[in-house]
Amino acid sequence: MSTRKNDAEEHPAPQGVTIYYWPCSLVLLARSLLLDRPTGPLSATLRIACAKPYFIEVNGQQLQTRASLVAPKAERKRIFAVDSEVALFYLPLDMPEYAGVRAVLGDASLVELPIEIFEPFIPRLQRAMREVVSPQEIKDIVAQVVAAMTRYAPATRTAPAQQDERVLKACRVLDEMPLRDVSLEAVARQVHLSSSRLRDLFKQQTGFTIGDYARWRAVWRAALLWQRGLTITRVAEEAGFHDLAHADRAFNQVFGMNPSSVIDPKFVTLVSCE
Repeated sequence: MSTRKNDAEEHPAPQGVTIYYWPCSLVLLARSLLLDRPTGPLSATLRIACAKPYFIEVNGQQLQTRASLVAPKAERKRIFAVDSEVALFYLPLDMPEYAGVRAVLGDASLVELPIEIFEPFIPRLQRAMREVVSPQEIKDIVAQVVAAMTRYAPATRTAPAQQDERVLKACRVLDEMPLRDVSLEAVARQVHLSSSRLRDLFKQQTGFTIGDYARWRAVWRAALLWQRGLTITRVAEEAGFHDLAHADRAFNQVFGMNPSSVIDPKFVTLVSCE
């Protein structure tokens, strides 16, 4: 689990970063964000610059903008947001409430969005950047930002579905299961569903596969353990990674960021919104 800043995934400059997170979603708020190596996070990513425009290159398309939406797994080659006061939202597109976001993206990898639709939210984002606000306020901001972004596609907006108790139980199982032990079959046995039924139901309600969700939980477990002062080797072991290289790959797959960018307690404040 390398801590070298020049490993160079998308990472905040060391000026103070706040990350609000909950299962499979996050809002990252930072004065500056830099990317100088290709990455492709699992979620769609919405970036809003509260101050200066930023430069972004995705799959060969380049923009200088204050708001953009990038498709999941699309290759982000370069992002330079210096003194931009960036809000970065991770949006799992398979979740019902993000159907409108899928419609905004269509078949595109990168979509520029008019900053005017987000201006009402900028003061609240800036406040959350400078002081820790409540989890409910952050989730309210996400819901309102998504509603504003998708207002021209009302037919595709879908309210969040009430979650199946078996999916909730599967999440609880995964919260406790070391990553190295995770398999679809093992979780299905514990929630009394067939593997195929759990796979489909879990993806439908969470927006993630069992494996992706397990990696998400493992990297946050590692982040919290590291911030509590455990050694890097102990962190990887406790979170259930096979080795340090496995932990590095998981962080980059989930976030498109190296571990030190996400969890360095000198620069990063983690706020659980569960």
